[in-house]
Amino acid sequence: MKLKITRVRKLILLLVILAGASALTVEIARGRKFRASDYLTAGIERGAIRQTVSATGALQAVTTVQVGSQVSGTIQSLFADFNSVVKKDQIIAQLDPAIFQAQVEQADADLKQARADLAAAQAKFLAAQSEVENQRAAVSSADANLAAFKAQRDDAKSFYDRQQTLVNEDVVAQRDLEAARNSYEAAAARYDQAAAQVNQAQAEEKSAAVAGLDAARAQVKEAQAQERQNAAALQLAEVNLSHTAIRSPIDGIVVSRNVDVGQTVAASLQAPTIFVIANDLTRMQVIASIDQADVGVINASNRVSFTVDAYPTDTFSGRISQIRLDAQNVQNVVTYNAVIEVDNSALKLKPGMTANLTFTIANRANVLRAPNAALRFTPSGITPGKPSESFASPTAAVLPGQSRIVWVLGPDHRPQKRRVTIGITDGVNTEVTEGDLKEGESVILGQT
Repeated sequence: MKLKITRVRKLILLLVILAGASALTVEIARGRKFRASDYLTAGIERGAIRQTVSATGALQAVTTVQVGSQVSGTIQSLFADFNSVVKKDQIIAQLDPAIFQAQVEQADADLKQARADLAAAQAKFLAAQSEVENQRAAVSSADANLAAFKAQRDDAKSFYDRQQTLVNEDVVAQRDLEAARNSYEAAAARYDQAAAQVNQAQAEEKSAAVAGLDAARAQVKEAQAQERQNAAALQLAEVNLSHTAIRSPIDGIVVSRNVDVGQTVAASLQAPTIFVIANDLTRMQVIASIDQADVGVINASNRVSFTVDAYPTDTFSGRISQIRLDAQNVQNVVTYNAVIEVDNSALKLKPGMTANLTFTIANRANVLRAPNAALRFTPSGITPGKPSESFASPTAAVLPGQSRIVWVLGPDHRPQKRRVTIGITDGVNTEVTEGDLKEGESVILGQT
């Protein structure tokens, strides 16, 4: 029984101590004075804010041509090296032309043989044509003979008929009638013989035209086709021979040389690259990789500046000429290529340099600026209202027109809440477009 009474007393004593401690804490808090040293503050001031997007890219010439070989062979001579200035159509390399020269000579010989065969076929055709003309002349002569014999037959027939009438009238003797009949029969026989000769001449003419002339004409066409084929083969061989002299396609400077004298190049499925020639290094371009989160705010009107490691104290400028639609996906990171034109009149920039670019998206001058840390601060023990009233993280995006809460240090060193509307940010400060925040006030960045 005594043990239970002791436990109850201890419990009552503990409750009394806790109640007294709570009351004492409230009284201390009520009587506590706030000090400026309890907070980290910064003054609200006016100044310039520049919203930018950063990216990296590689410098390259505007026009870069890879010079290769269309034929296979051994490099006999090189007439250009790294950094050589070349002109269009200048010979910069020479392949061994011996094999191709032999192919040209063989094709030329084949063409001459084809032309000789064509001349022989044409001569045969002319002979066959002459034979056909002779046959036609023979047919014409036979036709003329046939007409003459027909006239003689008709005349003999007419004379025989008159003699028959005179014999019937006993004007002439029977012997004269028989002589007239014999003359008519002889004339008819000669006519029949002439007709047979005409048929024979026509048959020979037709045979000569079909067998001789047509065959000769076909031989001429075949020889002409062979001559054209050999002419094309000669032209191809000459073109291949001309390709052994590798010429520069543009005016420019040699950026890269990939072969040496004596090396064999094989042009099979793909032409081997011998030289890389840049057209004009006074005009260059940067191919920049823009993150998909930033590509929506970049356009051709943005000002672009960049630096390179070779000249860390120099800042170069450029102009956006193109934002390509071809997305690049590397390890689930999607980027888009932007082409920036650069003036390189001083020839400081070299192809392949890495450029650290800054795109100026927006620029404000003489605006009220608040540190980004002030937009993220909330005093301890105070729960902010809407989620949009404070930054979620230091890297959270700032959208113009958003409403934010900032805390200023009052005259009694107590935090006072102010609602503001923000504009653009440069990552350190944010533009204040509306609100009751005034220049010179101290905003709270943190609590000590």
